[in-house]
Amino acid sequence: MKRPFYLFSNGRLRRKHNTLALEKCALDCRIPDDEDTEGLPSQPADGQRLPFAVESVDSIYLFGEIDINTKLVTFLARQGIPLFFFDYYGNYTASLYPRQPVVSGRVRMAQAQHYLSPKKRLVLAKEFVDAALFNILRVMRYYVPRLPEPESLALQESCEQIEAERARIPACPDIPTLMSAEGRARDCYYQTWPLMLGEAVAQKFPFNKRERRPPSNPLNALISFGNSLCYTVVLRQIYRTALDPTVSFLHEPGDRRYSLSLDVAEIFKPLLIDRAIFKLLKNG
Repeated sequence: MKRPFYLFSNGRLRRKHNTLALEKCALDCRIPDDEDTEGLPSQPADGQRLPFAVESVDSIYLFGEIDINTKLVTFLARQGIPLFFFDYYGNYTASLYPRQPVVSGRVRMAQAQHYLSPKKRLVLAKEFVDAALFNILRVMRYYVPRLPEPESLALQESCEQIEAERARIPACPDIPTLMSAEGRARDCYYQTWPLMLGEAVAQKFPFNKRERRPPSNPLNALISFGNSLCYTVVLRQIYRTALDPTVSFLHEPGDRRYSLSLDVAEIFKPLLIDRAIFKLLKNG
């Protein structure tokens, strides 16, 4: 069964016959990208060699300072394995994708037509938001019967507020109004995180509101990091289809970003990322 590989060590990723090998650096330290003016490896790949079978690899996420060459890229392209790059601070920066295996001009034309039609675009955007709020409520309702009464009642009240925002979705006349409803629901959701995390965890990881660019505390940074992983997972699945990842419906398409992955990731972030964060923090 194929699975993603996450490489946090420094070194060189290379083809070894018909498999892959990570040659690690004996001294595993790294220079921040904005301080490196030479563009050379920080250390030689003179440490442990870790081979792994290419048949088990679905995708590779590079968090360390890792060298690659064109032979490796060609080999990965033949195997249909993408590379995702993250900078020194854990921000997603780029993807290296094989040539797209599924191409359909008809599908792309239909996708563009749905974006250009305000009515069709709004229908799809409402589905994304409705599914996202549905999964947010799933996460919250899991904790309602598991908390003591004051916290349980407060969490139930927040669920009712989000349900009220969800009920407004069908009547939203345009995308900005829809995104406002989603924003209010997410703000309400994030305000309940200290309740769901519990007092002990909330003291270690204080969290008042969602803040980005830059995240203001460790929990905000953890959410941003998890969300970036979710975007790449969704992008990987979009590339299995004939859809264009740059043409979206909820988020506005723009330059240098795969905005369709932002749309689809809204559905899965509460289940894949938020629940994983709760589990990590509660288990220490």
